[in-house]
This record gives sequence, structure tokens and C-alpha cells, in this order.
Amino acid sequence: MIQGSEMTAGTENRNTRPSFDRDAFNANPERRVLLKGGTIISMDPAIGNFARGDILIEGRRIAEIGETLNVDAPVIDADGMIVIPGFCDPHIHSWQGNLPRVIANQLGDHHNLGIPSDPAIATQNYSYVMHQTFAPAYRPEDIYIGTLMSLLAAANSGITTVCDNSHNSRTPEHSDAAIQAMLDSPIRGVHAYGRARVAPYGKQFPDDAYRLKERYFSSDDQLHTFRLFMRGDDPLEEMERALKVRRDLDSWITFDSGLGKQPVVELYKKGLLDGRETINHGNYMTPDQMRAVIDHGATVNVCPRIESQFRYGDIPYQAWRDAGLKPGISNDDPATYPINMFQEMRTLYSHQRAKVFREHSAGQENDLDKLATVADMLEAATFCGAGCCALSHKVGSLAPGKEADIVLIDTDNVHLFPTHNVFGTVVQGGDVEFVHSVFVAGRLIKHEGELLGIDFPKLKAAVEESRDYLFKAVNWPREKIDFVD
Repeated sequence: MIQGSEMTAGTENRNTRPSFDRDAFNANPERRVLLKGGTIISMDPAIGNFARGDILIEGRRIAEIGETLNVDAPVIDADGMIVIPGFCDPHIHSWQGNLPRVIANQLGDHHNLGIPSDPAIATQNYSYVMHQTFAPAYRPEDIYIGTLMSLLAAANSGITTVCDNSHNSRTPEHSDAAIQAMLDSPIRGVHAYGRARVAPYGKQFPDDAYRLKERYFSSDDQLHTFRLFMRGDDPLEEMERALKVRRDLDSWITFDSGLGKQPVVELYKKGLLDGRETINHGNYMTPDQMRAVIDHGATVNVCPRIESQFRYGDIPYQAWRDAGLKPGISNDDPATYPINMFQEMRTLYSHQRAKVFREHSAGQENDLDKLATVADMLEAATFCGAGCCALSHKVGSLAPGKEADIVLIDTDNVHLFPTHNVFGTVVQGGDVEFVHSVFVAGRLIKHEGELLGIDFPKLKAAVEESRDYLFKAVNWPREKIDFVD
């Protein structure tokens, strides 16, 4: 039996790693560091993977990757680490981060924004709770702290890129607050500007996009970029106006649920849709609509926990794969689930394989070679997500010349040691608690399990003030800590 001092053997190596001056490193724009001796998953077939390898970061970018790099640079000991590209999430409604998990058991989301006939819907239906009840009460300061909290949770969990689907922009000041939160966060961000979903709200959408783009996003070669956001089933006249604005600004647009209700094929023929579209969920689209999306190079992401547990009961991942498109993965709704890409990957993996096995056993034409793999899941969470954010030329894989958005996962613990299959360890065993270090554009934002530069007591106080204000403003019927199941 192993006991006494021998029990510490699994942590001695980690505790005796050479110290690294992370503050001095981050303060130097010409920063240089060698990630030494990690197990590398590059997600780039031309680069390949390394059971043990090195990555040299110079400034914002990856300079070299190889088995052994003999260079003069400060070292981060990556022995016992799995090194992966940062996760890229194309679809989080970040403004909701000050009301995390306020909804426990969803009763279904059918976008019933009127008075609910079932009283339980008043506290357990996403659209009613977040859009009808809370959203109109949000002040700009609530948008700011909610957005910041979501982006910090993403950063802490290894998500280095977030497309913030900001759909509670009630006034220009609300938009400014959401963008400022992104600028104050450590992540690479895409601000997807959309209007609030329930009145009252200002009528500045989509025209305020011109101001936002000029003020905050004057260059496409910066850490934060811009696009528009709409629900797919918004009025067609409004959509056409927004598409004109996006054409003027040369930007992408994200569509949430309901695009299948629009004349998608005709919109592509007219050039109003042009391939610079990201489609969240991707449910209920006809084969012809899917074909038009794919042929024009648009992107799709699925939301495994949301779609399987309270929206549709199905995740259209395989339908898009069968049609020829690899979807990304997104977290969607922080008011229901904690932001966690590891959970999303596992949910999708389990759901897809269960569906294939079930249909195969029932004698349906569903070959077992359609079974998703753990490598497919990691690709969806990294490279495919980067494509949905229009950033796959910069991030989503590890290669010389790409920006250094990198995550180190610590396997030096009883949960993940020994590694054996590397993809399986990340997807099936990984979780937030094992995210050791995170780089965004070469800057170290998390190290040795600590999110850097965060005054957590101050953050907590701001979140609690916002939460208390919102609960009082809407006369929320539950306690701050409740046990309603």
C-alpha cells in the first residue's frame, strides 16, 4: 500500500518546476518563452502531434514547434502537460453571466414570450425568464459585469476566443458596456451586435453598428473584432436592412435559431447572404437550405447541452456532417449551465454515438463508421469554432506563424495520470480544474491554475450588487440560494 511520504510522489515534480516570472513576461511586448517537453496536439495535419515536444512563442505568435528546440529563451516546464489550441466558442450570450444557473431544470424553450399559462414557466423557461423578465431591467452596468463574468469564466476554462452574441443591447450605452467588458477581459473576442429581444428598447439597431465599428473595431487585425447578430426568424425586412449594414461594414453576421423559416436559398441567390454567416443551432433547415449554406462557405455551430436538454432534444451535428460541413461547438446560455467546453464535448460525443448505435440497432441505414471520435470533438471545439468566429487563419490550431492561443492541461494528478490516449484524456477526462496555463496572443492569462490580474473579491461584490438589483427590480420569486427542483 502506498502511504506516508510516498503519497506525495505524484505532485513533487509539479511543485519543483522552475519558477517563471509571469509578470515580467507579460509586461514585455517582445516576450519570448519556450514551452518545454509537453505532449502536443496541434490540430494541424501538416504539423502533426508530438508525444513530447516544444513550442517557442515570440510576441503574439508561435515561432517554432518541434520535438526538441535548442533556443535561448525562458522556459515553462510543460512535462506532464497536454498542449492544445485554445478552445474557440462562437456563441455565448455573455450578458447573462451575473445570473449564472438561475434556471435549473428547463421546461422547454418554445419562445413563448407572453404571459405563461403554466406558472412554473415563469422561473424555468429560458425565454420567459431571461428575455421577458430580466432583460428589460438590465442597466448598462449589469450588462458590463454580466459580460465580464462570462468572459472570465471562459478564460479560466481554456476558452481563448468568444463570440459574444450580445442580444440585450437596449440602448447604445448597453452596447458600449458589453464591448468595454470584452476589452477589459483577457480573451480574444468577437462582439456580435444585436438588438434586445423584448420591448422596450431603442430603435438604434442595426444603424448603431456604424458607430460601434468605427469607435472600437477600426482594424481587422486586432484582438477584438465585430459582426452583427440576429435571430433567424426576425422579420425579413429587418434582416435585409441588417444585411445591408453588414455589407457596408464588410462584416460577418451570426444568426440564432429560426433561419430555416426564411427563404435562405433565394437570399443567397440575391447575394444578401454571401457565406460570411455563422448559424447557431442549425436545426430545422431543409436539405436545399443546408446545401446553400455549405456551398457558400458559411459556418454552423451546435450547442450540445442546450439542444439535448431543453430545446429540441436532438443535436443536428451528424446531419451537418452528412451534408459535408463540420460544425463547431458552443456553450450558448450561462444562465442555465456553467461555461465549460469539456462538458460540451462530452455531451456531444455521448449523444452522437448513442444516436448512431440506436439507429443501427433498429436496422436503420446508419453505418457505424459515422461514429464520432474524441478527435472530432476536439476539432469541433478548436478549429471549427475558430472558423465560426472567422478566425481560423489566426487561431484554432498550433502552427508557426499563428497567434499563440494555447492551453496547457495538467495530467500530473490521480485523475489524468497516466495519459495513454491523448485525445481521450482531453475530451473524456479533462475539465476546468486541470487547465494549468492559458495564453492569448502570446500573453499568459492563467498560470499554475490561477487566472491572472483578477481582483476576485471586487468582482464578487459587483456581481452580487447587480444580482440583488435585478432580483428586486423584477420581484424574482426565488431566494438568492434556492433548492427548487
